[in-house]
Amino acid sequence: MSIDKPEIDFPGGEPPADLEIKEIWEGDGPVAQAGQTVSVHYVGVAFSTGEEFDASWNRGTPLQFQLGA
Repeated sequence: MSIDKPEIDFPGGEPPADLEIKEIWEGDGPVAQAGQTVSVHYVGVAFSTGEEFDASWNRGTPLQFQLGA
C-alpha cells in the first residue's frame, strides 16, 4: 500500500524535552517482533527552524531495519 508524504505542522511554543514520534498510519498486518525486518517511511524536521532534514520519501524507498538490533 502506498501513502503520501505527510505535511508536518508545528504547534508553536517551546520544543518538547524528548523525542516525539507520531504514528500517522498503521498497517493491518501482524505485529512485528524483535529480530524481524521492518520497512518504515519517516520525515525528520528540526523544531527550531521547521526545516526538513531527512525523509525516506525523498529517496523513493522506505528505511528497512531489523527490530531489536
